[in-house]
Amino acid sequence: MAEALTKGSRITGDQRGTLASAFAERYAGGESIRSIAEDSGRSYGFVHGILKEAGATLRGRGGATRGPSRKAMPTLGAADPSAPAEADDAEAGDKPEKGGKKGKKPEAVKNAKKPGKKSGKKASKKS
Repeated sequence: MAEALTKGSRITGDQRGTLASAFAERYAGGESIRSIAEDSGRSYGFVHGILKEAGATLRGRGGATRGPSRKAMPTLGAADPSAPAEADDAEAGDKPEKGGKKGKKPEAVKNAKKPGKKSGKKASKKS
């Protein structure tokens, strides 16, 4: 789009439809939402909304990734589908580890009074 739209001007009706199809065509051609927004003088959100209204299929986020694609990497701890299933280590009669979840205190311990600690009221001084 050669000329930028007037910033903040309301785009409605036929003008909105024409703009939507032009943006959708550019986006389908590989241009990014950011570059369309910058070129047209509108916000990213405006362009994104217009593209959604136009029914454009939006691409996923781009940019650098860390390492090889997840599809190519085996997931840690994932079972090999061709390997035989292993039995669970826990038997039906086994008790869970003492203490349960780490960091959780039993109710009795949480509510117990601590030695040397006074009750909620301050002791009044008598003269």
